[in-house]
Amino acid sequence: MPLAKALQLRKMAEIARGKRQKFADFPPPHPKQALALKSKAEVLLFGGGAGPGKTTWLLWDAAKHIDNGIYSAVILRRTYPEICNEGGLWDESQRWYPLKGATAHQTRLEWTFPSGSTIRFSHLQHEKNVNNWQGAQLPYVGFDEVTHFTKKQFFYLLSRLRSPHGFEPKMRATCNPDADSWVAELVNWWIGEDGYADPKKAGKIRFFIVVDDIIIWGDTKQELQIKYPGCLPKSFTFIGATVEDNPTLLKADPGYLANLQAQNSVDRDRLLYGNWHVKKAESMLFDVEAVDACAIGNYASPVHNRRYLWGIDPNYGGDDYFTAQAWDISTVPYTLAYEYHKNKTPVSTSIRALIPFIRRYPPLIIGVEINSGGKVIAENLAEKMPDIRIQGILSTKSSKIINTDRLKLFVEENAINYPKNWEGIEEFKKFSKDDRRAVSGHDDLVMAAASAFACFDLVHTRDPIAPSVGVQFNNPTF
Repeated sequence: MPLAKALQLRKMAEIARGKRQKFADFPPPHPKQALALKSKAEVLLFGGGAGPGKTTWLLWDAAKHIDNGIYSAVILRRTYPEICNEGGLWDESQRWYPLKGATAHQTRLEWTFPSGSTIRFSHLQHEKNVNNWQGAQLPYVGFDEVTHFTKKQFFYLLSRLRSPHGFEPKMRATCNPDADSWVAELVNWWIGEDGYADPKKAGKIRFFIVVDDIIIWGDTKQELQIKYPGCLPKSFTFIGATVEDNPTLLKADPGYLANLQAQNSVDRDRLLYGNWHVKKAESMLFDVEAVDACAIGNYASPVHNRRYLWGIDPNYGGDDYFTAQAWDISTVPYTLAYEYHKNKTPVSTSIRALIPFIRRYPPLIIGVEINSGGKVIAENLAEKMPDIRIQGILSTKSSKIINTDRLKLFVEENAINYPKNWEGIEEFKKFSKDDRRAVSGHDDLVMAAASAFACFDLVHTRDPIAPSVGVQFNNPTF
C-alpha cells in the first residue's frame, strides 16, 4: 500500500476514534458569546469591555474543529509572560481543554486532542517575529487582546490564513476599547456616536479590502469587486460585550463589578461600559487629581459688590446644551456661583430665562462662544442688555487651544473651585488634549468655563470697567 494512502487511512482512523469518545461539553455560552461562536465572518473581533468572557470565548471558538485530526489552531498574545503568568491564557485553557480529553505539552505551549488536532499558543513580542510565520498556512488564528498588537502584525497573520484541508479559515480576536489604537478604526462602523457599541449592528457582516495601507469598506463583496476589479474582499464583524453580558462571572465574583466601578472615570468608561471614544488619562488635557482637588465649592447667592465673570456656550438645537456660568472672581479661588444648563429648549426660551440671573449676578463681562448661531445669540443678548459688555469668543481650533490651556492653568493652580457634584468634573476628565473636545458625551460645561476665563485678563483689575454696547470682536484670543 502506498505510504500516502496508509497515512490517510491512519488519520481517518484517528478521527473516527476521536468522534467515538464522549467528552464533557463546554458550559452554555451567554448570548453575546453564542452570537460570536456562530458567526460566519472570516474575521471577527469580540469584546469591548472587561469581563464579558473574551478569552473563554476565544478558547471555545478555537476548539470547534478539534474532532478533525488534521485541524490546527494558533492563539497569540503579544508577550510570552502574558501566556504563562498566573491567570493567563495557559491557565485559562486548563479549565476547558481537559474536558475534551486534550493532553497538555507545556514546554511547547500546545494541546493535543484525541483526534490528533492541536491548539498552540505563541507570541509576537517584536515586530520582526511575524517573519517566523513566513510560509505558514494557518486555518485558525486567534489574537487575545488585539489592541496590544500592531496593525502590521495583525494583517501579516491575516495573509497566512489559509486551509488546504477544506476548512473555512478564520481569524478571531478579543479586545478592550482603546481610542488611540488602530483597532478603533477597524470597528468604527459598529460604534455609535456616543462611543458605545451599537447593539443593532452587533454581528452584522461587512467586507473590506486594503489598498495602499488604507482599509476600504463595502456592505457587500460585490460592491467592492465592482469598484476594484480583481480584489478579494474579506468578511468582518464586531460584537461588543461587557461584564453585564456575563452573568456567570457576576454571580461567581460580585466584587469584580465593584472593582471596575472603582476605576477613574476614563478607565471606568472604557472597561466597565465599553466606550471606544474616551481616551486614556495621559491623552486628556486636565489632570484628574487637580480636577478633583478643585471640587470643594458651592453655588452661592449673589452678593453686592462681588465681581462676576460670565461664560456662555450656546446650543444650536437637538441634544446640545445651552450653558451659562457665573464665576465669582472677587477672591482666589474663583468660585462657580451660578449655572444655567438646559437642552432640548429653544434658544429664545433660554435667553429669556437667563436674563434675570444675569441681573442678579451682574457681570463685568460675558464671554460668548461664537460659532454657527453664537454670533446671533451674542447680538441678541447685547440688544436686550445694552449696558452689559459682551465679548465674542472664537471657537476655532487655535482659539480652543489657547482658551482651554488657560483654563487648565487655573485648575492645576487650584485657583478655581466648583461643587463636588458638578457635572463638569466628568467633562474635564474626558476632554481630549489633541482634539480639544470631549471624547464622549458633552463638553459644553468646559467650554462655557473656557469662554468665561478667556475674558479674565480683560477685567482682572480694580479699575472700573466702562460698559460697552454691542458685541465686541477684539477677541483676546485673536
